[in-house]
Amino acid sequence: MVGTLATILLPMSAMAQTVQPSHSPAVNAAPAHPGPARHAGKARPTAAQAQAGENLVVSVRRGVSGAGQHEAHSETILSRQDLLNRNIRTLTDIVRVAPNLIIQPSFGSAALNFAIRGVGLMDFTQNNTPSVMPYVDGVAYPISIMTSGLLFDMEDVSIAPGPSGFTHGQATTGGEIDFHTGDPTPQFHAGLTEDISSYGRNRVEGFISGPLSRSVFVRIAGQSMTGGGFQHNAQGEGYGNANLGALRGKLKWQIDDTSRLEVGGHWTTDQSESSSGHNLYNGYHIPVTSDIMETEWGLDPRFAKIIGINPNNSKPREDNIFWGANVRYTKDFSWARLSTISAYESVDEHELTNQTNSILAYGNMFRNNQSNVFSQEIKLESNQPSARFHWEAGLYYSRSRMAQSFWYDSSDRPSSTPLNQTRYSENQQNFNQYVQLSYAILPKLRLIGAINHESDDRQMLNATNAIYNLDTGAVVGTPTNFGSSGALTNQFAGRLGAQYQATRNIMGYFMISRGFKPGGFSANIMQIASQIKPFKPEQVLSYEGGFKAMLFDRRLRFNAAGFYYDYRDQQQWNTVLVPPPFGVLGGYVNAPRSYIYGAEFDMEAHPFPGMVLTQNFGYEYGAYTQFQSYNRAAMTAQFAATGVWTPITTNYAGYSMGLPDLTLSGAAAYTWNVMKDYQMTFDADYSYRGAQTQPQYIGQTGMYRAPAYFLVNSFLTFAAPRQHWSVTVYGQNLADRRYWISSSTQATFYGVTPGLPRFVGARINVTY
Repeated sequence: MVGTLATILLPMSAMAQTVQPSHSPAVNAAPAHPGPARHAGKARPTAAQAQAGENLVVSVRRGVSGAGQHEAHSETILSRQDLLNRNIRTLTDIVRVAPNLIIQPSFGSAALNFAIRGVGLMDFTQNNTPSVMPYVDGVAYPISIMTSGLLFDMEDVSIAPGPSGFTHGQATTGGEIDFHTGDPTPQFHAGLTEDISSYGRNRVEGFISGPLSRSVFVRIAGQSMTGGGFQHNAQGEGYGNANLGALRGKLKWQIDDTSRLEVGGHWTTDQSESSSGHNLYNGYHIPVTSDIMETEWGLDPRFAKIIGINPNNSKPREDNIFWGANVRYTKDFSWARLSTISAYESVDEHELTNQTNSILAYGNMFRNNQSNVFSQEIKLESNQPSARFHWEAGLYYSRSRMAQSFWYDSSDRPSSTPLNQTRYSENQQNFNQYVQLSYAILPKLRLIGAINHESDDRQMLNATNAIYNLDTGAVVGTPTNFGSSGALTNQFAGRLGAQYQATRNIMGYFMISRGFKPGGFSANIMQIASQIKPFKPEQVLSYEGGFKAMLFDRRLRFNAAGFYYDYRDQQQWNTVLVPPPFGVLGGYVNAPRSYIYGAEFDMEAHPFPGMVLTQNFGYEYGAYTQFQSYNRAAMTAQFAATGVWTPITTNYAGYSMGLPDLTLSGAAAYTWNVMKDYQMTFDADYSYRGAQTQPQYIGQTGMYRAPAYFLVNSFLTFAAPRQHWSVTVYGQNLADRRYWISSSTQATFYGVTPGLPRFVGARINVTY
């Protein structure tokens, strides 16, 4: 990401060639024949092209990009320069530029929850397969906390909706987000970027790339991010500072003309202050303010002593290390291409959160998570994707081992045990086999079909609850062992569709897909044996149709798609009731029947030299047709009035899911030459997101529904192509809108996580 984080140049010899745009917008495009990552089947640049691609000029492309315009799928692709121009520094920023996408922090954790077109799992316990799978260079990250600190030196990011697992990886219902990191280059190349902005936020990124020999190339990249804490407590003490560092390395050995070996590795340390929220409501008459940037925290020193942390540092915080390595081998035959990926990922997480955002020692939770995932994939596909008949087949295997412990301070609940520890181990293995075929029955008409079978076997082992005496730090009595439980999923999925190339630049498609996702476990503050009962797999039957067009001599690209999802046994984080004093807790449930429908389009226009206009649009609506569940808002109100937890259920058939119905984003960028050797680029962009309700509060309005928000951003870049440097000044949320991106609840506390306020910054980039 660093090499083009600012607008930089092409070598002198390339200046006479057609220059690709550095401010190219998000592109809806996906290949019919993807590789290890869903969009990896796109023609990746050669090593020489990759190097040139890292020296982009802020310039005007001669027409819109045709990438993916002949593929029967809707996908948003964010180029390296898109990530820069929209100031995408963390994963939650991506929602500003992609339609029908949700990325939210999970209850004060660094873990993130992903949803596309309303399909996603709020994985608070971090032990279940996500509905939307993140992939990094073709490697699945099934534990959401793994994505911390990865968004640097990124070549592109693609957001692919709908059932997946037909051409690689694991089966999911919601889609996937694919991250393609910078590749090694055959010539020496280096870059450094310094980005300083409001609230003391400082981000430094750099990379070095080049040859070790005529056939071996290497790339090393890193980032450091500190500061940026825009929250505060009632005393004005700042909160939310990042303290994160990451390194990534990739080595490529071109063994001969037909085979290559690639080795990659990464390491991340995160010592940031945890995501925290504003206490919007509580049932304990603790004063709250209207300033959503205000948060509070407190820590019982006895609790700190038991879990072994410094009681003088009471701020919620992370203490995490993530690392991994992978090896991939590719061999081209005259008739097919063979590829394999072997990967190992490790998580060492120590996380202190304040679930109630209160100055009192209520709802503190300490998570200790040691997990690892090994995956192996082998794939064979015909090496002529554009041939009349194309085929691909593969096998994917993954195995995970997890050991988690949760310490929870429940002293806010009357007559409760003040400190509980839940611990368990979880073993999981997944085996997916897939085949996809496509055949052009007519010169303009191609049929596409795929099938996969996945087996997912997971066991929760020795789920145990222990009660501690806060004063002595000793376990009270004998810990309760709830035993072990298993969840086995064996299902088939498939898809069938067609695409019609009406003209060279206009294509239409229709696809029917059935996808599924395995079941799992809640694993949250266990008090009774029924809490380790697994929830069921979910299924989605998807109908999607759309078209892609490039018009007016490639000055306009317009792509659109519509979809309908028939949703069965939808997995969601909702409300469970356990015996007093705990009452309501979070847990996974299955909603038997529901549906989601919507539409998307993206547009890119080049009305005159130097000007690029882009626009994305997303609409979605979801509702339940069969779902009987606890009414958390009513139960909380009843407890606040009586002090007794009473089961209150509601039939939610016909109720809206509360999805953000409308997402919009657009930009206008203009580039012009200054004094022959310099360039200026001015950009103004916006994003809009409709109101959203969390699934625990189905049908609720008022404070339980995050209001819609509208953000305006801008940047101005001065670039010196011949001197290899550029300077950018930028502003985010220029109107300083106050909004929140997620919410959470704990007992009778309800809090919201605020979005970024106004940030003003400057960025300088130098490359060689």
